[in-house]
Amino acid sequence: MHCLITGGTGLIGRLFCAKWLARGHRLTVLSRSPAKVHKLCGESAVGVRDLQQAEGPVDVVVNLAGETISKRWSDARKQEIRRSRLDTTSQLVQWILSQDQHPQYVLSGSAVGYYGDRGGDLLKENSGPGGGFAAELCKEWEAATLPLQQAGICVGIMRTAIVLSTRGGALPQMLPPFRLGLGGPMSSGEHWMSWIHEEDIVGLMLHAIDRRLCEPFNASAPEPVTNNSFSRLLAKQLHRPCLMRTPAWMLRLMFGEMADELLLASQRMEPRAAMDSGYSFQYPTLEKALAELLGPAHENGGAHPSSRTR
Repeated sequence: MHCLITGGTGLIGRLFCAKWLARGHRLTVLSRSPAKVHKLCGESAVGVRDLQQAEGPVDVVVNLAGETISKRWSDARKQEIRRSRLDTTSQLVQWILSQDQHPQYVLSGSAVGYYGDRGGDLLKENSGPGGGFAAELCKEWEAATLPLQQAGICVGIMRTAIVLSTRGGALPQMLPPFRLGLGGPMSSGEHWMSWIHEEDIVGLMLHAIDRRLCEPFNASAPEPVTNNSFSRLLAKQLHRPCLMRTPAWMLRLMFGEMADELLLASQRMEPRAAMDSGYSFQYPTLEKALAELLGPAHENGGAHPSSRTR
């Protein structure tokens, strides 16, 4: 099978590329730096700068492109975040529809931000969207794929939770204060956090492609936790105390609007579609996920267990 991926040089994309190539499939990576694709995505991956350079037919399209949302927002920054997702997806949709042979499956990104700040509500895929910049962005991002669905193409929408990895994302930013014994909950710590281990996000992507999940699905572990629980378990794994608490006012001073929508929003997702379709999580609990990522092999500088499959 031939897969075309956008965002293939990012954290999730790189691991997906490795797993896809390990299956013996073809891979084309749309990238602003196609010369780096071999190093980042695999020797047999083909890097292209423009969709017109992609040699078809393409069986599967994976759309992960988008500037990081986890830097302090300004009006200009929000415009760039929005443009990087919506413009890329729109161009991709137009290209797909122009092909003589349409792909069998399209997997397009979205995020937990779709649901907004929802307190303790259990958020399944049929839960409505929330409010705020992140929610509006995700709604527009998902809506950009509607022409594909109207053309009869099977489209999966992946609403991604916090991806836990030591190679990038949120966890490496949390580790320094926790390792110094200065880590702890944010604000009251009562807000819910949805998360997923890096191996499971890619496992779920491959599962969605194999099973043709033509619907939105929550890409999150089946055990969401409160920020209090997350902080306690992270400190426990690092053999450090969990005594410090960062007040909400300080987070707002440091991160502005982003603090309320990304750091303090309460989102308790359930991966109902994934479980109903038969996906079995490798790391269903946070304790198991953190132990794998931060356990003895990691601490002693040994190979990360996941690296054997990369």
